Amino acid sequence: MNPLPAKLPAGKLEVAKWMIDFDMKLKENDEEQAHERLMAEYENYTGSDEVISSHEIWEEMKSEPPAELLKSGIGKLDEILGGFLKGHLVVIAAPTKNGKTSFCVELTIRMKDRNPLWFPFEEPAKELIQKFLNRKEDPPLFFSPKRMSEQTLSWIEKRIIEAKVKYGTQIVFIDHLHFIVPFSSERQDLLIGEVMRKLKTMAKQWDVCIFIISHLKKTKMDREPDLEDLRDSSFTAQEADTVILLWRTTKRENGKVVILDEVNVSIQANRRTGRTGNVPMRFDAGRFLEIDKKYEDTRNNEIFERAGF
Repeated sequence: MNPLPAKLPAGKLEVAKWMIDFDMKLKENDEEQAHERLMAEYENYTGSDEVISSHEIWEEMKSEPPAELLKSGIGKLDEILGGFLKGHLVVIAAPTKNGKTSFCVELTIRMKDRNPLWFPFEEPAKELIQKFLNRKEDPPLFFSPKRMSEQTLSWIEKRIIEAKVKYGTQIVFIDHLHFIVPFSSERQDLLIGEVMRKLKTMAKQWDVCIFIISHLKKTKMDREPDLEDLRDSSFTAQEADTVILLWRTTKRENGKVVILDEVNVSIQANRRTGRTGNVPMRFDAGRFLEIDKKYEDTRNNEIFERAGF
């Protein structure tokens, strides 16, 4: 396209108007040519990030091995989730003293073949091991930094890489979220969201399943928590692939709330299949055990007897 007119105008005002019009036409001409160049460039683009159809993605999936499901060994939990997946981020949350760390230790015991890596910021590895020694039990096999020297995501990522190379680690436990979220005058909820996204990226990049323990807001002990009770940020649930909340049943004695041994392990979010549900368990000598029918019948009888039936 040639923007030059057949005849130039006379007079200063006319020349000025013509110059403006001429510049606009040149710009339009440049934009049109740039647009055509871009169209030509991307018409046959074949980079690793090219846009393809869902059927092409499906064809690629047919040649890939099926995703390995990491079974927890807890029957009802595996039935609901189908198993955990490498590349996923799992949140474990509960009110204070309801067994968040103990539940993750239970998963460590049951999934020992996955060579678990622990970041025990809240309760040192020696204390976790001592609990087993106090019960005259051998501690489970897990791996942990010799010294918890940092609380940064970059340091955590380096230790994950190290454990993966040295020991074949497939699952990672971080106790807990608020240790690795930097304190700042900025909005804490946004910082938590950023940390969760980086952990999710880390899980995908290094092909591990990361379990992150999270606290809840102060909640009434006589009701089960839900996703709204997660502390400080809705991003905790939004960025997670799976959210599991624990709640130990309670009763009142002499005006005080007493925490009992029955535990509801509640799958509140499950991105992979969407299926949620509850797994009744009991906390017994530091272990989380599934409630079988015999135990359930016995407990029901005890409740009926106390009620005078």
